[in-house]
Amino acid sequence: MTTEAILYIANPDVSYREEEDGAILFNPDTDEVLVINVTGQLVWQALARPMSCGGIAAALIAQCENVPQDQVAQDVDEFVAELLGRGFAGIYEGAA
Repeated sequence: MTTEAILYIANPDVSYREEEDGAILFNPDTDEVLVINVTGQLVWQALARPMSCGGIAAALIAQCENVPQDQVAQDVDEFVAELLGRGFAGIYEGAA
């Protein structure tokens, strides 16, 4: 399976609170808090449904003007990997 075929989804147990400059996530499984900026918030909101990193990057590129596509894709990959590693998101195992 390629990484493009992997779908990610937000951990449904994580609490989300929107703030002026982003959001605060709280994972009750780990008692961990994560403060995210506005871009991170867009990624988090995209993870409300199963989505690949490529799909998230494409959505961000469509919403933002004059952004380097390669950098957006790399940043999304890194941020989703962090969310996954810290239990804020998971790999979707349902039907695509």
